[in-house]
Amino acid sequence: MVYSSFILSPMDTVQAHDIFHLLDAEHQALGAVAAGAGLEEALAQLLLALQGDAGDVHGCVILIDEADRFCGFSAPSLPADLCLALQLDEEGPQPSPFGAAAFTGAPVYCGDIAREPGWSAGRKEAMLHGYRACWVAPVFGAHGHILGVLGLFSQLARHPTQLDIDTMTLAARCISHVIERARLERLAGHHAALEQRLQQRTAERDRLWRLATDIMLVTDLRGVIIAVNPAWSTLLARAESDTLGIDFLSLVHPDDLAAARRELARLAAGATTLRMENRYRRGEHDYRTIAWTAVPAEQLIHIVGRDVTEEQEAQLALQRSEQALLQAQKLESIGKLTGGVAHDFNNVLQIISGNLQLLKLTVAGNPQAASRLDSAESAVARGARLSLQLLAFARRQPLRPLATHLGHLLASMQELIRRAVGELIFEETFVSVGLWHVLVDPNQMENVLLNMAINARDAMAQGGRLTFSLSNITLDQAAVASHADALPGQYVLLTITDTGQGMDAQVIAQIFEPFFTTKKEGEGTGLGLSMAYGFIRQSGGHIRVQSAPGAGTTFKIYLPRSLEPLAAMPQWRAGPVLGGFETILVVEDDAAVRNTVVDMLRGLGYTVLQADDGESALRQLQAGASADLLFTDVVMPGPVGSTELARQARLLLPGLAVLFTSGYTYNAIMRDGRLAPSVELLSKPYRREDLARRIRHLLADRRLPGAPDPSGRRILLVEDNADAREMTMEMLNMLGHTVHGAASAEEAVPLLALPGLEILLTDISLPAMSGLELARLARAGSPPLAVILASGHGWAASVAHGSGARFLQKPFGLEELAGVLARLERG
Repeated sequence: MVYSSFILSPMDTVQAHDIFHLLDAEHQALGAVAAGAGLEEALAQLLLALQGDAGDVHGCVILIDEADRFCGFSAPSLPADLCLALQLDEEGPQPSPFGAAAFTGAPVYCGDIAREPGWSAGRKEAMLHGYRACWVAPVFGAHGHILGVLGLFSQLARHPTQLDIDTMTLAARCISHVIERARLERLAGHHAALEQRLQQRTAERDRLWRLATDIMLVTDLRGVIIAVNPAWSTLLARAESDTLGIDFLSLVHPDDLAAARRELARLAAGATTLRMENRYRRGEHDYRTIAWTAVPAEQLIHIVGRDVTEEQEAQLALQRSEQALLQAQKLESIGKLTGGVAHDFNNVLQIISGNLQLLKLTVAGNPQAASRLDSAESAVARGARLSLQLLAFARRQPLRPLATHLGHLLASMQELIRRAVGELIFEETFVSVGLWHVLVDPNQMENVLLNMAINARDAMAQGGRLTFSLSNITLDQAAVASHADALPGQYVLLTITDTGQGMDAQVIAQIFEPFFTTKKEGEGTGLGLSMAYGFIRQSGGHIRVQSAPGAGTTFKIYLPRSLEPLAAMPQWRAGPVLGGFETILVVEDDAAVRNTVVDMLRGLGYTVLQADDGESALRQLQAGASADLLFTDVVMPGPVGSTELARQARLLLPGLAVLFTSGYTYNAIMRDGRLAPSVELLSKPYRREDLARRIRHLLADRRLPGAPDPSGRRILLVEDNADAREMTMEMLNMLGHTVHGAASAEEAVPLLALPGLEILLTDISLPAMSGLELARLARAGSPPLAVILASGHGWAASVAHGSGARFLQKPFGLEELAGVLARLERG
């Protein structure tokens, strides 16, 4: 054996039985490694043999890689927690026998673990299991590098005898043999795996040639085909036997032949072709577009071709989609411009209209003056319609969408449409059975239908047929792929077809632009179709046009299906013009508009307060002024916007009614392109009659949609995240509570003195002063506020309960929010 020279010197102290037992265990471990066993398993056999029958000595081996990092562990008899502690021991000269032996390369003998206070890793676990001594020896490889360390734990506090040392030395040598044998086996396995991988790749290459969907072929430098793969026959409908020996260029489309010849000459000269496209003959008459990649090597040209015919068609479809998107973006840009113009125009119209109506009250005995005022009012009305059409195109008109049956709506308009189109045009309507509902503003939808009918009439000067048809349709992804403004889903399809003169592609590209018209000067505003386009887009739908010169025109309007039940029309639009004796706060930054409105309201008998911005209006209310209704412009200068003014005014006056007015609807009062459910809006320019009816309607029912429930609680919400604050305020309003929001504790401190405030709901983690500090201030007030602390950290629950507050775990929903408020109510 190779060990004979190593064990001669200690022969007179080492018992022969133990030596042969250990060597036999080494032989078995080496055999196990050769048979494929893991290194840790083989080492476990050696360690069990080393422990023998004594029972009070247990061993372990810690393996170290070439970078002196822990890479393995074997300890068949040690407790699991001690094994874990020893594996966590870090590299370098650590305060443990294992680290010291690994770092120095010398054995370390610890006769009494209890007397080794500097030993940290594994010491406590070893003593808990009754081990008193620990001896560690390094395990060296054949070239003198450390492979690991061997450790023995004894339940007796003692230093090793010479017999113990010699046995450990022999065991370390055996362990070294097993480790190095395992590494050789692993290396041999790698070589075998590499050889197998080479064979697999060769087979894969052959499979790729046979199974590839791309064309693969080999030609000589003249272009004569030597070999083709099966994909050649599949894609080009030409058998291999009919292909070999022919010229590659003979199948190229005549228009692409010159470019292909130049590319073949480059390949023959040694250049590489990364991509060349040409049309290649398939069968006898068909051509496919193939993208070729070619590389010359060893007097041959290796070529791969991919059929890109469908890819090119998809690219063309994408280009059409991009053009549609550019058109939509163009219309969007024009819409923003026209919307801004309409806003300023409406303010001017409001001043003129209001003063005309006030003036009309003073000339009741002068028929000639009254007639002139009527004429002026008619001009204002035409301007208002023009402005409304601009706003419709800009998708900024205020919509009150209701669940509507378009068939019923169209039937109610039939007589009006027939009068509009005249006797020369035959009008017909087809409505599918079971027609779905749509969510649209019925009044604006009527305008769209009437405008479309008038446009069709103008296109059929000599008479013709106008057809309305309504049906249900479901659009999938493929159906909307070429339309940038369309989404898949269920729609009601309104098709409007005329037999008029039709349009060419250039006209179709412009028909939805405002002021574009094909009519003679003075015969149209060019806003009818732009208004229809804007309304349909604002309602979530889209519109398509099919037309050709002399072939008539078809408009297809797709409006999303609504599952809501049919709704009744609002009743406030009709009724007598009545005034009142309530107090109205008017907030308008345009002095001329404000003065006109104030005069109109005073003429109706109301007491009027006025302010030129939200901040000054709020100061009046905070100073004790009382009002029954707030009438405010949407667009307000200064730090207090119109919606914030309305919210804070309702905190001070919970029964306050709010009416917004604007010539241009902004996102502040819009939700998904529609008026928010709790918002009442009177669009500029408005008539005195409309103003009077709307105010009486609101004052008749102070309990507005969305207004706080008087039975609810008054809550101060403090949240520095704007989105989270807005969402929580909406949920609290839905639960019927009055809410005041603040973005920081510093902003919230002065609000703690608000009259009637009952609850503080605050996030714990705020930018400067924390929510806990704010809660202490709230509970120290008179009367003290109930406190709810919110946080996404679980530890905050104990903090909240320790401070006497309720805890709300983030993220939370409506149910969790209602629950914590209910628990607070119960105490």
